[in-house]
This record gives sequence, structure tokens and C-alpha cells, in this order.
Amino acid sequence: MENLRHELHRCQPFASVAQEAIVSLVRTGDQLDNTLSRFFRQRDLTFSQYNLLRILDMEDRPLTCGEIGDRLVQMVPAVTSLVDRLLKRGLVTRERSEADRRTVHVAITKQGRKLVVPASDQLRDLEEDVMQGLTQKDQKELIRLLQLVRHSMHCLAKQKEEESLRSSGL
Repeated sequence: MENLRHELHRCQPFASVAQEAIVSLVRTGDQLDNTLSRFFRQRDLTFSQYNLLRILDMEDRPLTCGEIGDRLVQMVPAVTSLVDRLLKRGLVTRERSEADRRTVHVAITKQGRKLVVPASDQLRDLEEDVMQGLTQKDQKELIRLLQLVRHSMHCLAKQKEEESLRSSGL
């Protein structure tokens, strides 16, 4: 197994362990993104489209765009545009609420389920293949460590936001 410095053909060592960890995380994320993009491209989907369909399939009830946005793994700038693309393909339906005409509910169609269910089974196989080098204990430790990184980033973003508000006098 090649270490990151050799993989990137770096002559100089990383400036810090933190830098090497971040570069390793970005490199791994990029490779995972490429693997998933290929997987979904073969099924004429993007990861975000699959994620939206999977959310609707798992909920088994119509959701608003806001509810969908809260559940998406990756942030997307416009859930409505994502829904529009799936609507054109007949994979979802969209209906206005009778109680509140401003509220729109999105539901998965039979055609959407026919696409997402087998893709989910095949994705589970891919996930197992990707993680085969780690024991379940290692995978749980990886999950724990990534949660710590996300928590640190959340705290940092909150701190920067508060500093920005203070400096603007709000």
C-alpha cells in the first residue's frame, strides 16, 4: 500500500499531520466521488438524484422540498431543480397541498421505485467492496473519527459566523 506522499509524487513532507490528514481526506473523497459517479452514470442518475429517490422510497410518503433538502447527504443549491429533472423523467410526481397552496409535496412513482430499488441493492455491494480492507470495528472507528471532523467543522463555521456578525455590528 502506497503512502499519500508517494501517491501524490511529493518530494517534500507535509507541513503537519493535520495537513496530511486533510489532503488524505480530500484525496479519498475525490476517489470515492469518482467511483460513485461512474456507478450512477451507468444507471442514468447522479448521486443527488439517487439520494432524493431513495429518501422518497424510504419515507414512503410525499415530502416537501424542504424536508427533502434536510435529508440529502450532499448539499444541493436547488432541490426544486433536482425535482424538476426527475419529474420530466417520470420518476417523481409533484402536487400542491390542498390545505396550503404554497406547499408542494413530492412523491416517488412506480417507475422511480423500479430504478432506485435495484440500484440500492447494487450500491450495497459496491459499498462492501470499497470497505473490504477494513474490519467492522475499523469502519465504526472511521465513522466516529469522521463525526469528530464534521463536528469540528460545524463549530468552526459557527465561530466564524459569530465573528462576522460581531465585526459587522449586528
